[in-house]
Amino acid sequence: MSDPKAAAGILSLAAYIPRAYHSADYIAAHSETPAEVIRTKLGWYQKNVPGPGDGTVAMGLKAARKAFYLSDLKPSDIDLVIWSGEEVKEYRNWPVGPKIQKELGLKKAWSFDIQQRCGTTMVALKLARDMIRGDDRINNILIASGYRNSDLIHYPNPRVRWMYFLAAGGAACIVQRNCSRNEILESHFMTDGSFTWDVYVPEGGSAQAMTAEGLEQGKQYLDVLDPVGMKERLERLSLSNWLFSIDRALEKSGYTRADVDYLATLLVKRSAHDYLMNQLGLKPEQTRYFEEFGHQGQNDQILSLDLAVEEGRLKDGDLVLMISAGIGYAWDVLLMRWGTGSKP
Repeated sequence: MSDPKAAAGILSLAAYIPRAYHSADYIAAHSETPAEVIRTKLGWYQKNVPGPGDGTVAMGLKAARKAFYLSDLKPSDIDLVIWSGEEVKEYRNWPVGPKIQKELGLKKAWSFDIQQRCGTTMVALKLARDMIRGDDRINNILIASGYRNSDLIHYPNPRVRWMYFLAAGGAACIVQRNCSRNEILESHFMTDGSFTWDVYVPEGGSAQAMTAEGLEQGKQYLDVLDPVGMKERLERLSLSNWLFSIDRALEKSGYTRADVDYLATLLVKRSAHDYLMNQLGLKPEQTRYFEEFGHQGQNDQILSLDLAVEEGRLKDGDLVLMISAGIGYAWDVLLMRWGTGSKP
């Protein structure tokens, strides 16, 4: 049976960060972009990259093991596994949800994989809450993600400079019915198909198989076909779409921008980050800028919460605003009440 008013919250969460990294100086040495431009205009000075054993699924599994351990649940308590990680993984067409089940011994659960680029975990959180409301047999949902799209960036290509920060890592959380803390509130999502052909890997799909010539030309990496046009269209739409989505999610939850206590955001260039913080009236300590981690894709929001707990940036009752964006193009916003009870 369904219960449209059932609450759902994050019982536990964890992130995995590989030790290897590329610094701004390393990237500058392999590209046409000076290190100072990376550190100032782009706004970050290094990013994590995968080391030995850091496959996409392997990193997601490391985070999932920790989140499961922190939950104090038994394997039989997990009803559903959602893989929200990236498509670039150890093997093509590999179903990952069943792999997570097998490794953690979740024999009672069922699973599926979803994809919305860097917004996938945000979609998974909304989906988890909605599935708990729609089926009273679902009580505990494990969401796991891995990301290493750093593999798809070719530094000599100046058209992808704004994506140099693509990094690697894993993230996971457990969403529980009637959880006593970290309640998932309302959300708002937007997509715009006019950006469909702006960013993709030219070869390796069914439209164009990988060729020897393509490998020599770097067609196994992400590319931006019209960087100037995309930049112009994004600058007109991106920040306004985010703010629109933020206001709609807040309105649905009964709040305004003045009520936001913490911003769990993906990594964007420093100027865009500062603009959003200013529009929300937030101080630097009310967010976490990933200048030393790079962009962890759909892991960013979980990583932000993990770091905020470690660094004392969150307190009981805080209203957390989570935002993401993904090529295609998507803008996602989701709210959460941190800890237990209402805001002090």
